[in-house]
Amino acid sequence: MVTKAEVSKHSSKTNCWVIIKGVVYDLTSFLDAHPGGSGIILKYAGRDATAVFESLHSNDTIEKHLPPKFNLGPVTVSNESQAEEKETNGSAAATTTSIPKTKRVSIKSIINIRDFELAASQILPAKSFAFFKAGADDELSAQWNRTSWQAVRFRPRVLAPIRQVSLKTTILGTEFSCPFFICPAGGAKLAHPTGELSLTRAAAKHDILHWVCNMAGYTQSEISDARNAEAKEQKLFWQIYALSDLAVTEKEIRNAIKLGYKGLALTADAIRAGKRERDVRTSLPDEVDDGHDDDEDDDDGFANNPTVSRSNVWTDFDWVSAIRWLRGITDLPIAIKGIQTWEDAALCMHYGVHPWLSNHAGRQLDGAPSSVETLIAIRKNCPLVFEKCEVIVDGGITRGTDIVKALALGAKGVGLGRGFLYSLVFGEKGVSKAIRILKHEVETAMALLGVTSIDQLSPPHICFSGTPSAPLSHRCNFAFPTYDSLL
Repeated sequence: MVTKAEVSKHSSKTNCWVIIKGVVYDLTSFLDAHPGGSGIILKYAGRDATAVFESLHSNDTIEKHLPPKFNLGPVTVSNESQAEEKETNGSAAATTTSIPKTKRVSIKSIINIRDFELAASQILPAKSFAFFKAGADDELSAQWNRTSWQAVRFRPRVLAPIRQVSLKTTILGTEFSCPFFICPAGGAKLAHPTGELSLTRAAAKHDILHWVCNMAGYTQSEISDARNAEAKEQKLFWQIYALSDLAVTEKEIRNAIKLGYKGLALTADAIRAGKRERDVRTSLPDEVDDGHDDDEDDDDGFANNPTVSRSNVWTDFDWVSAIRWLRGITDLPIAIKGIQTWEDAALCMHYGVHPWLSNHAGRQLDGAPSSVETLIAIRKNCPLVFEKCEVIVDGGITRGTDIVKALALGAKGVGLGRGFLYSLVFGEKGVSKAIRILKHEVETAMALLGVTSIDQLSPPHICFSGTPSAPLSHRCNFAFPTYDSLL
């Protein structure tokens, strides 16, 4: 047993102990290996870090990533210290997931996905919102992701009987009620304590896909168990980063299969974390420079990792070894997430996997192409991909019309990450409302286009015009129906 007084003596970079859920850990030799950097650990050195740990990590994080030798045993706490600890943890929790009553926004005022972002900016602590909002560098790609959808215009057909519109479709062989889904995204517990559990429950209620992130704040089992009695057949998909210890990731995949997850995605565009300055700034000290700072050569705060970080990833994969490794574990349908060129989409087709067009929400490489640009490049240079693969897209989706445009260009499934995270500030009911909003917008757009089912959408339903299209319009010439074929 270790006393809290003893723990408090170990509060430096060369001697760092922390308390997590009643257990003392010596993290001195782990500081440099921590995916989120040493700063966040040192902030709680010699103290209890339970509240901030639980706001970011799942219950099995320590078991998966921290060697037993770091465990120094349970902490003993006096009554006086317990009161102090409760106050400290309460303060820590307030900086992550609390919702100040003075800033509470009514969910009844929400009428579109962008409204959820505004609400989140008012409700969440600045650090939490910055993590969700941040893009790489100058955030130009993050902005372009959204703007580029405006470059695509519709070509509505009229006098087409529209009695009912069906959104039913399949994604990687599994049937869902809608073609859009909840993207894998870390940090959900920053938006609401129920995190991924609420995302899963809302998805189950509406029979849409939740593609779960392996950086979730809850375990695979907890998320799987969140499916309620009415949704026993709900299908979940799992996303992975291939960690530097591949055995850990293999175990994770096999457990997901055992729990009934029906699809898999390997994120391939994140061998390093992008420089997300909006997020980094919220972690930097704001004290006035007193002239006694450390040597500037030791100041690498500009290179801090994001608030929610992952363990080091395996960086030695090429196409052959990655697919061989995955296929040695499972025969589930596999998507490669982070495809940003038509050439890599063609390689997905060659190796029998599905291309997931994504630039990581503009959070990795500033200047990367949007999914619209990559869709068009595939359509122009290798349209066979759309016949042989199911193309998944995400990035900048804020409207049902964006979803319909992606489908018309050939996408099979369309993901939203930030939009659903913002809606999560209202818990499950917020996510459910976001789904209902998108369903209504997709149905309306399809009806006004003159189509009644997803499979009727095709390139002739869209075109390019207006200022935002200038970088896009030359990329693809679609084959529109001839006059004779219309008669």
